[in-house]
Amino acid sequence: MINTAALFSTAFLPGQAGFDTETITGLAEWRLDVPALFKLLIGAGTQAVAWPIYGDGEDCPCVLAAPMAQAQASWQALSALMDKPRDAAAIVARAGISTLLAGGQAWLILDCVQLVRHDIDTPDYAAALEALRAEAQALHLALLRGDREALAPLLAAGAASPATGYWSASASAQLAEVEELDAQDVPFLQGLEVVGWEEDALCYEVSKVGQPDILGLVTPYGRWIVPLSLNVTALGARHADDGWITFATADAPDAHGVLDLNGMVVLPPAPGALYVISPHLLQQIDADGASRLLRLPDGALLMDGVDHIGQRDDGYIDIERQAHDDERNVCGVLDATGKVVLPTAYSSVQDFGTKKKIAIVSQRIDGRFLFGLANSQGELLAPCQYEAIDSATTSSPPKVRKNLIFAIDAQGLACMLTLDGKPAFTPLYPPAHHLRGVAVQSDFLYVVKDGMAWSMDFTGQLLEQFDTVDNFKAAITAQLSEAIGLGKKKPVRRRSFTPSQILAKADCEQLRSMAALLLLGDADLAARCVDITLEELAEDDPEEEYEGDTPEAACFFLLWSTAADALGHGTTLDWKAVDEVPRIGQHIGLPALRDFSWAQREDGDAMAEGLAAIAAHLAPHQLRLVNLHGGEDTYYLGVVRAQDAAAFSKVALQAALRPVLL
Repeated sequence: MINTAALFSTAFLPGQAGFDTETITGLAEWRLDVPALFKLLIGAGTQAVAWPIYGDGEDCPCVLAAPMAQAQASWQALSALMDKPRDAAAIVARAGISTLLAGGQAWLILDCVQLVRHDIDTPDYAAALEALRAEAQALHLALLRGDREALAPLLAAGAASPATGYWSASASAQLAEVEELDAQDVPFLQGLEVVGWEEDALCYEVSKVGQPDILGLVTPYGRWIVPLSLNVTALGARHADDGWITFATADAPDAHGVLDLNGMVVLPPAPGALYVISPHLLQQIDADGASRLLRLPDGALLMDGVDHIGQRDDGYIDIERQAHDDERNVCGVLDATGKVVLPTAYSSVQDFGTKKKIAIVSQRIDGRFLFGLANSQGELLAPCQYEAIDSATTSSPPKVRKNLIFAIDAQGLACMLTLDGKPAFTPLYPPAHHLRGVAVQSDFLYVVKDGMAWSMDFTGQLLEQFDTVDNFKAAITAQLSEAIGLGKKKPVRRRSFTPSQILAKADCEQLRSMAALLLLGDADLAARCVDITLEELAEDDPEEEYEGDTPEAACFFLLWSTAADALGHGTTLDWKAVDEVPRIGQHIGLPALRDFSWAQREDGDAMAEGLAAIAAHLAPHQLRLVNLHGGEDTYYLGVVRAQDAAAFSKVALQAALRPVLL
């Protein structure tokens, strides 16, 4: 969806006898902003009214209304003040506005719901709507005074522009969601070649018949965002979700410019290629490879000689400046507006944490990569003098435990750093294992003293002596090998069944019993789950095979898929999808998860900590979080009753799965 302001007319207001959504007519629209003319026309006799086009707006004031007669009078007064039209397009545009307003119904409606960044029926929304009404009233008063300075953008307006908007009865399309239609059902497309649908621009990309190199963008209701008359030969709409479209014309195919989503030229074509980085940033690359960072929308130069610009998972932007020697410290970070967060002085910058806003940075020093800590204010908290700093992955923020961060200094000694980058104690001992997940636990470390493995708290105090280092490492290796199945005999291939065999041999009652395990014992849902699963099996690839000791067991994972996808009793999460953990109630629709919050989350926490938090939340409800297939990069999650846990594990094992109960 592209947030759009629209003007409509209606004979009656919502709540009045005779109001009918079917009789609402469109007048004008503009994407991403409210044009000054829309505000001016609604500025006298204005009232906030409900607007049932939006579900939440059926009983709540959310749009502005004014008498059409007043809007017509305002347009006439403005027309008397406006500059003489510069061209035929301006004459036609002004005449079109006059015609549409003259034919309008009794009430003018300004719908700007999509542009208010608050929910309808909240104090913030009401305040934003009131601010818009005040702005509209101020423009109306300026018109009454004949204040040409206040009205300047409107007085010089020609055809469709940010000041006046796009005027057409086709704006009625904004009464519903704009979406792709079958090209055969759109009459004006019949004389054009449809190249494809650009979802982020909500337009068809089209070309002239017989001239495939001339491109345009047009909405399903006929508004040309990029007219074919512009002779555009290259369109870059893949970043339209950032608000911009890049283009080049037949006259200068090697020069590229920028349009906004209304088709207005923001930056005229200039030599070189353009790449939209964010709503505020643009990379320009010359034919010789020289690159620079420009600001949108004005094209101001922010930084020259910048390469490899890209979005990060934490919302910031990576930059790299080309080095002219063997220097490796060339990476930095910008915010979304182009402000320098960290200068290009590092070999790498990992993600900033969501809470502590701390990132791990590295520098190449004397041929060695060493690590430090920096915050999002640009401060280097800990200099790059550590051999390693603990994080879940090589791009993750530092892992925080009890407001401390585990590190190994350049001499190989274990230490803990405070959140301001200072050592919590003087390092004396190396870690007892090279795997950081072993060396550091939730509240203590394993270290080596005099050839023996010890536990040590986060203040540097030794706690307990264990075994020799060699025996300690051997024990850890054995435990890890057991956990991942190394050294075990290769499992015998399980039986497998095709869809037809499952349909012919499976016992439906047994399937319902198995489904009930996944659906908290709900017999009706279990029966529905089985029916849906068997229907899908009937349409499955006949040569597909499913492993399991029995036809019913082979069907178990399919039952879970149905329970998750169709009935909301499970979900799949990628191992990196840590940010989805707090929203687990949106993925698994159970009452017990509605009030889940991950209050104890720390920067650097991975899926393991998140799933443990969910499991702890479910425990008082006598429920268990389960992962149907452990050891994979994807978590296949469901919830079972505690009383069903043993039965669930038994069936899952029979289905050649590796169940994990959390």
